Amino acid sequence: MSLKKVFEPYFKIGTSVSFFDMKSDKAKEELVKHYSSMTAENEMKPMYMLDKEANLSNPEKYNLQPAMNCDAAGKYLEFAKENNIAMRGHTLAWHNQTPIWFFKEGYQDNPEAPWADRDTMLARMEWFIKSVLTFVQTEYPGVVYAWDVVNEAIEERNEEGWRKRSPWYQTIGEDFVLYAFRFARKYAAEGVKLFYNDYNTFIPFKRDTIIEYILKPLMKEKLIDGLGMQTHLVLNDCNLEEYERALHTFGALGLEIHSTELDIHNPDPSEEGQKKLADAYRDLFKIYVKAKKEGKADIACVTFWGMRDNESWLTGFRKERSYPLLFDDEWAEKDAYRAVIHVPEEV
Repeated sequence: MSLKKVFEPYFKIGTSVSFFDMKSDKAKEELVKHYSSMTAENEMKPMYMLDKEANLSNPEKYNLQPAMNCDAAGKYLEFAKENNIAMRGHTLAWHNQTPIWFFKEGYQDNPEAPWADRDTMLARMEWFIKSVLTFVQTEYPGVVYAWDVVNEAIEERNEEGWRKRSPWYQTIGEDFVLYAFRFARKYAAEGVKLFYNDYNTFIPFKRDTIIEYILKPLMKEKLIDGLGMQTHLVLNDCNLEEYERALHTFGALGLEIHSTELDIHNPDPSEEGQKKLADAYRDLFKIYVKAKKEGKADIACVTFWGMRDNESWLTGFRKERSYPLLFDDEWAEKDAYRAVIHVPEEV
């Protein structure tokens, strides 16, 4: 049974897609079968879109208009186009996976080099966003339906809220978020939706800070369409009541909600461990479907961060083998898959 067909009345079902997936016939088959939305796991992040060699070899020429090379994104966009799969663009402004030289005077590839000034970085930001959106919309019109414009600008336990270590904050200041969305709105095609994306959005302090620092100012200027709740959860510390409360709180703002990077870290491959995982996914999807049915949140897409267990980023991140997804290493359907597909008939 196809995930995308089961949830078609409610929201898109998406997944992240890796470089290796694009080389695997089986992965492509599963992608077409189960998912109506896809996100490039890495190749549409800034480090893959900037031409390092050109910028570092001629920094004066490219100082305000960085050289770009969007070839790495092409195979994802082409596949999405050929198979009629909608695509989320991820991501335009992020402190991570954006090379440090991009923020330095003269593109110096040295962490100790001085930061470029505010006006220079605003110019670079605008050119980067304009170049990426123009490439995608010219070469693959209609394929990308939403962009994560800014990613992870808020700390969850910093009293001041802002991620001040971010090179974007260091060079421009807290209004870098406003400028990123202004530029994205300026160059995005009509109908393309703009999102702020972050993790641990269910933590009350972070939830409220995002609303006050990010969402309300952007909504005031009509620059934002939705919020991305990354939804990286941990099975043994999974507070779904707090998650549901956050979902409803964000939903009450009238923004579209995407669960953008869903996985549930689970180091236990035993039958009991997999049953617990299935129960957690069942409860989570009941929250999604119920919120959609009752109008508590306009959930438009739920994206898993990976298609099968052995490809999950969590094993490396957590330093222990994780079994966090709906399909095992051999693409077999797990208890979690069977739990999820029956949710619509249970709510």
